[in-house]
Amino acid sequence: MKLHVSGFSAVLLLWLLVSSSVQEDTHKTGCLSTTDTKTPHTNLRSYTIQQKPLFPVHAVRFLTIKGVTICSDPTSPWAIKAMKHLNGKKKRRQSNITIRPSVKVVHKDTSTTNTARVSAQIKKQT
Repeated sequence: MKLHVSGFSAVLLLWLLVSSSVQEDTHKTGCLSTTDTKTPHTNLRSYTIQQKPLFPVHAVRFLTIKGVTICSDPTSPWAIKAMKHLNGKKKRRQSNITIRPSVKVVHKDTSTTNTARVSAQIKKQT
């Protein structure tokens, strides 16, 4: 029984290692062609532009939130709008990260100061 469990664990571990390396390779390789696949802009995570001398085609590689790569023609209206959407999203994220110096607010209790002044003035008058 213990042998079956350890054998199953070894096969599962090997499968996880192979599947993770295959996923990494798909993100590193370039687009060989472009498609007309369109997805809502909210489902996109990021994009990269690949240039023709280094890759077979000029394309925009969009990465979805599920990890799927979509290769699009960079001149298509959908790709242009999607890139603008992601650029705006990045700007909003960066503008939310502002460095503010920490300021310690010290409230001065003026009631005791005023009371002391008033009592001092009363003593002077008498």
